[in-house]
Amino acid sequence: MLTPILATPDPYAAADEFVANGWTLAYATPKDSGDRMAVVELYGGQVMLGVDTEQFLPAAAREHRGAGVQFYVEVPADVIDAVHATHRDPGPIEPRAWGVRSFVVRLASYNFMVATAQGAATG
Repeated sequence: MLTPILATPDPYAAADEFVANGWTLAYATPKDSGDRMAVVELYGGQVMLGVDTEQFLPAAAREHRGAGVQFYVEVPADVIDAVHATHRDPGPIEPRAWGVRSFVVRLASYNFMVATAQGAATG
């Protein structure tokens, strides 16, 4: 399993943004802990939200946060329309040449492609 840790200014505010877009908060450390982190999930796809301190994301790189990266999250084909509806500002659902339907959304300054499971019907 591969789970990305995304550098954010405030992992709890970032988690709130994901939850407002239909994701589930799986876990969060206490806000006063020395390891501020939250974990969000969408149909089994998890993303860890950490801090953007100099150690994890140098100040000079912050305006390029997430550049060149897109996270691919699969959801069951029969729920993609409902998942799309829960996101606040998603792109349109589009068929892809490799046999999935997907949409793109930006959350916490990172790009996500939410798609039907590989090989799912493209109705």
